Amino acid sequence: MPLLFAAAVADPLAPDYVTMGVTLVVFVALLAILYKFAWGPILAGLKKREESIFGARDEAIRVKAEAEQLRTQLQAEYAAANDKIRTMLDEARRDADALKVTEREAGAKDAQAERERAKREIETVKQQALQEIRVQTIQLAALISSKAVRRTVTINDHDRLVAESLDELSKNVTA
Repeated sequence: MPLLFAAAVADPLAPDYVTMGVTLVVFVALLAILYKFAWGPILAGLKKREESIFGARDEAIRVKAEAEQLRTQLQAEYAAANDKIRTMLDEARRDADALKVTEREAGAKDAQAERERAKREIETVKQQALQEIRVQTIQLAALISSKAVRRTVTINDHDRLVAESLDELSKNVTA
């Protein structure tokens, strides 16, 4: 055995052309098999993965743009809603102020109408009182004149005395 061992180890750096040839054939065969059966599907899978990544990126960009557009639109709608609310509140305030003025004017008109009614009632009562005073004055004047004259006053005398008394009374009352 020592001989066998010595021959195989005799020159470890010497090229073994048979082993190199076999190794080269196996390597080329392996490359051909891998090229035919493995690299095609691997490349197709990588290509498909690359396309899906680019598609996802493009979709993300599109969705981002849509979201930005939607955000801008919502901000515009929010601003418009705020403006509309502000306008509605201003209009409500104006309506409330107008209603307040209208109610105040209606109250003033009602108060004025009540004052006018009260004045009319007072004037009516005053006229009735004056008429009653006139009647009593006439009766008193007739009584006094009949006592003064000591005679019976005729209707013509009575009418004349009443007219004179009323004139004097009117002058005294208005003065």
